[in-house]
Amino acid sequence: MANKFPWEQFDKVTFERGICIKKHKTGEWFYVNSEDPMSVSDPSTVMTSLGVRPVLAEGSNIDARVSFVLPAIRGKLLEIYRSELNLPEPLKYLMGSMLYHCSALARIYADECTRFVEQRSIKIVGDDTLSREKEKGVVERLAEPLYGFETLITKIIIGYESIRHPIWKKYKSGKNTPRSFVDTVKSCKFPSEIGKRIQLSTENCYLPAKKFKNCIQRHVDIGSSSWCMFEKKFQLLWLFMARLPDNPEEKSASDFKFDQGLDALTVAWEYVSEFFALTDIILGKGNLSSA
Repeated sequence: MANKFPWEQFDKVTFERGICIKKHKTGEWFYVNSEDPMSVSDPSTVMTSLGVRPVLAEGSNIDARVSFVLPAIRGKLLEIYRSELNLPEPLKYLMGSMLYHCSALARIYADECTRFVEQRSIKIVGDDTLSREKEKGVVERLAEPLYGFETLITKIIIGYESIRHPIWKKYKSGKNTPRSFVDTVKSCKFPSEIGKRIQLSTENCYLPAKKFKNCIQRHVDIGSSSWCMFEKKFQLLWLFMARLPDNPEEKSASDFKFDQGLDALTVAWEYVSEFFALTDIILGKGNLSSA
């Protein structure tokens, strides 16, 4: 979808890892998170050269700035699905809140990269001994990306709990809606393919989201945890990553492992896309589904 996206309608694109490009009035695109001016032909080139996906596209219309979250899987802009589906108002609000917080997290990433690059540029000017070529990565203790991630996955979890009501209305096997999403799924009688799809979403999104939320809220001293990293590419370009543990179910920070390279923005954005896909399957035509 992203390769066919009408990029000419937008002037700013934020990708995974905090990579951000802006379009100059001449029509040329430039990296925001580069130590020196660095142009790129178009957003699709960023995707192929750095192996990242676009998360947020922004532009201006006649009245105001507009921004859209792109799907991590495939399909239309996520806001379009929210506007086209016949959603209960509480669910529609929650999905709008997910898009808002996903956009906010993407901007936090981009802002951290910009801040870091500006600080590095000042240090380079003031210290001739600092070699750009030797700088590969820097670890920092940052709270805001993890706060943003925790807020977003909390909204996703609430979304799953909220969607149990339309699920029960459509596939119920009793009078009263069960009190949790998991109990609702266990109690409903689904067509085989729908049931399998909901089970996959439960196992791959809902339950992991709950583990990450519990991990962040209970077992991480955010002020002293070095989970945030900056990585250098092409000698000039800095990328950002808020690492997540492979085993968030552990209760001690000393037991966390980070071998899979999980990133907070990527994980949360994929969960948002998955929730929209599941909602489309249950209440719409399933066009967003990855199944």
